Amino acid sequence: MSKRVILALAALSLALAGCAQGWEDRLPQEPLGPEGLTAQPTSVALPGATNYRAGYTVGTGDRLDIKVYDQPELTGEYRVDGSGRISMPLISTISVGGQTTPEIERRIAAALKRTYLRDPSVSVQVLDYRPFYILGEVRTPGGYPYAAGMTVQNAVALGGGYSERADQGEVIVTRRTRSGDVTAKVPLTATIYPGDIVYVRERWF
Repeated sequence: MSKRVILALAALSLALAGCAQGWEDRLPQEPLGPEGLTAQPTSVALPGATNYRAGYTVGTGDRLDIKVYDQPELTGEYRVDGSGRISMPLISTISVGGQTTPEIERRIAAALKRTYLRDPSVSVQVLDYRPFYILGEVRTPGGYPYAAGMTVQNAVALGGGYSERADQGEVIVTRRTRSGDVTAKVPLTATIYPGDIVYVRERWF
């Protein structure tokens, strides 16, 4: 493993301190030669690339705006913790990771109905999306805030641009979906998603 990749992984480890465990398992493997990865990802469109809000599933680092109508003590902003949970008054902790906002609304309403309110009305919106990560052959690898409409090219720019040894063609993106992680080679114009891991490979010639 090259020194640059080791430094990149160390930087990401610091950025993710206190977040959900298991992110290392989502990283693309290091290229072993001119042919690229041990298991070649395919050049396909990743799920959710066209509209990240449609069916978006909440995860660690997202900040939620939760409104419980006529209940100001329950209404507020909540950050999803490393275990995919939030803490709310009256219902303690509730798991929201991997769920859409309508699913979270129903889950909170059901919990409140069991313990406190007769017919709660709950609204959930995502205020801030979790960061994305760019690794490999960029100058400043690590985690960066997500903004709507970002592309791989934007991610590379935020990562300080390519290193001298970067392969500036297709990059590898790993995305967590409801059915598991998906890894694919994508062009620089591809849209990225909150929580994506973007990996710029080292060129071999």
